[in-house]
Amino acid sequence: MRTHVLKAGSTEHPALVLVHGAGQGGRMWRHQLATLSDDLHIVAPDLPGFGGTPGPFSLTAAVESVTEIARQSGPTHLCGHSLGAIVAARVAAENPDLVARLILSGGPEIAPGKTSRRLRIERHRPGLLVRAISDLPDRAGWTDMLDALRTSDLSPVLPQIAAPTLVLCGKRDRTALPDARRSAAAVTGAHLAVVPHTGHLLPMTAPHAFNAIVRGFLAPACGRTR
Repeated sequence: MRTHVLKAGSTEHPALVLVHGAGQGGRMWRHQLATLSDDLHIVAPDLPGFGGTPGPFSLTAAVESVTEIARQSGPTHLCGHSLGAIVAARVAAENPDLVARLILSGGPEIAPGKTSRRLRIERHRPGLLVRAISDLPDRAGWTDMLDALRTSDLSPVLPQIAAPTLVLCGKRDRTALPDARRSAAAVTGAHLAVVPHTGHLLPMTAPHAFNAIVRGFLAPACGRTR
């Protein structure tokens, strides 16, 4: 599969792969592409079905796509937001040799099909609104993604993660915060950072705080001092 990616920073720097959520594709990371690329090689793919990457979307295809990118760059640092955090957690659990450090942002929802009423509501979103809020092309792509989330369950996955892990969540993200706490507890040695005064889209709405926390977490692996 041809995966469309955005890149920034020298390939001589340590790689950081950024995996987007259910809204914008790789372009959601524009603040990180601009700011973190001075000493990191940033790779921000569009997951299958999003933006410039052919579909359809499935979690299996998304995990395979990100795994291949990590294999080409690896070992790499890996960061996923929301939907992307689900993908990143699976990549890290299945490929411990490819992931140096892991960042899970905006949750992830551990078993959205069991706990999220939002999935049932979102199935009725018209195609026009799908295109307005997401880089998916149509309502069929939207329902493919929702169906994949409905069957997702990270409960057996999180304890298998061996990479040093940071779980990030906005304090106002009341939907995701309980899962963020459970995720941090399930991954051995994981650290939870709750960012005040921000909600679910913290990489976009609070990029300075997000980038500073990410830099601090990656500093030991990148040879920087905090």
